[in-house]
Amino acid sequence: MFFLYLFLYCFYESFSFSTGVWNYFHGILITTFTIFVLVLELFLKHKQKKNDYINTSFRLALWTLYIIVIGYQEVYQTALTFDIVIYFFKHLSLLYADFFSFIYQWKLKQWVVLGFGFYLVICNTRKQILISLLFGILLILSISFYSEWKVSNAHQYKMVSHQVKRGKTVLESVSGKPNFVFVLLEGVSRKQLSSLQSRYIDFSILGGSHFWIPMPHTSKSLFTWMTGESQLNHSRLQLDDSLMNLSLPIQLQKRHNYRTFMIYTQSIYFEGMDRFFPNIFQSVFDKTYLEKQFGSLYSSFSWGMDDHVVLSALKQINDTNNLPLFVLIGLSQTHSPYFVSNESNNHQWKSPLLRYEASLKEEIEVLDSIITYWKENSNRETVLILSADHGESFGEEGAHAHNYSLYNQETDVPFLLYFIKSGQVYQPKQGTSVDFKETMLSLLDTNNIQKEYHQKTNFFRSNYEPNLVLKTWNSEIQKSLITKDKKYIYHSDRDQLLQMDLMDGNRNSITDVRVKQKIMNQIYSGIR
Repeated sequence: MFFLYLFLYCFYESFSFSTGVWNYFHGILITTFTIFVLVLELFLKHKQKKNDYINTSFRLALWTLYIIVIGYQEVYQTALTFDIVIYFFKHLSLLYADFFSFIYQWKLKQWVVLGFGFYLVICNTRKQILISLLFGILLILSISFYSEWKVSNAHQYKMVSHQVKRGKTVLESVSGKPNFVFVLLEGVSRKQLSSLQSRYIDFSILGGSHFWIPMPHTSKSLFTWMTGESQLNHSRLQLDDSLMNLSLPIQLQKRHNYRTFMIYTQSIYFEGMDRFFPNIFQSVFDKTYLEKQFGSLYSSFSWGMDDHVVLSALKQINDTNNLPLFVLIGLSQTHSPYFVSNESNNHQWKSPLLRYEASLKEEIEVLDSIITYWKENSNRETVLILSADHGESFGEEGAHAHNYSLYNQETDVPFLLYFIKSGQVYQPKQGTSVDFKETMLSLLDTNNIQKEYHQKTNFFRSNYEPNLVLKTWNSEIQKSLITKDKKYIYHSDRDQLLQMDLMDGNRNSITDVRVKQKIMNQIYSGIR
């Protein structure tokens, strides 16, 4: 077992043939933990007596824990650090439920290695151990090389364009000062939503558009929507007074006399959000508040609540002053483990994808109820803004959940404006959450000088072109650049830069050193 531990540590992630990637996945925590495990394994092996079941159980548990730790980096493609471990134990009451989703995403290689270690611990015949070790090494090598071969020879997706009904793509301004109700779905890509429809909106209109977020991570994405800053070089939110004062809610309040509210069915104390949102919104109703007020009526799960609670929260917003409102509504049911409120559907133990699809259908019901509420309870024109904090992966490109892929399933999100009274829909051909704040201010500004300033980043202009750098959260696994009609993704794990179209199709590996360096310089300049 000692040599198996050592082999697994030394050759884990070595098949990318990149020294930088090897160092990334063999950081201080993994190295320290491996040394601890090796010492403990030698001690337990030395102390083991014949038929010592307690000692054997300890060795099996130690091996299982080591595979789980290594498996974290395999599944989530990010380096395991002391900060992440501390964060996990501080929020264990919320995060424990994700363990089952994590196990579900294990590959055959991980199960084989786990079982092989069990066999070695239990087996005492030296010859059998030697044969088994040789067989296990060959099996690991063949599985790993096969996985790399599949990645490098992956079938190119052929994107078939369908004619879809479209909303208007150009919007110069919005008359008066309508209410803005910004509904952010949790973990929903444009493609996932465009095959569905609600009672009010046919989401197939999203089929010909693209709208990107720079980092597929909830707190960083929410921060970008409100400030226009992506902060790609930080894992946690970096806050200062100027960012607060220039945020969209504060600007709407100061310049256009809006009252601002946030209804968020998740908790805001993660990663500094509790120091940000209460300082930019006049009122914040998060999961903690909503559970106290309506916990007897609506169910909760590890990350959030049944999103139907939003209707009860909306009724607490006092509109007696007849001032325009800006309401940010953050939903949570489509966050892993994908909460389904209708228990009769029996989705609890189905695959993550089926649970996700069921929860997304419930989110559309919630969205319809939000539209109905504003249609019936406000005399002022109300503009529903619909988007998502990021998308979600279900095995595409080898990724699961979110945070560790920059392909469209995680970074290309739905975006549209729905004018509730008229039923008119506007969606830009292209856009980014980095430009959202300036676009919204541009639509409201009547001052020509200010309007011209904001027009530079207004994605409702016909000549708008995105220029966005993207990065995976808390990981160097991928970086990306979107400019004009091209998208580039750099895979750090295999030192490969891919060029593709905006649909992630027609992929070509850039081998020209000068061209590659020029694009990488653009990417790194946007991250610093």
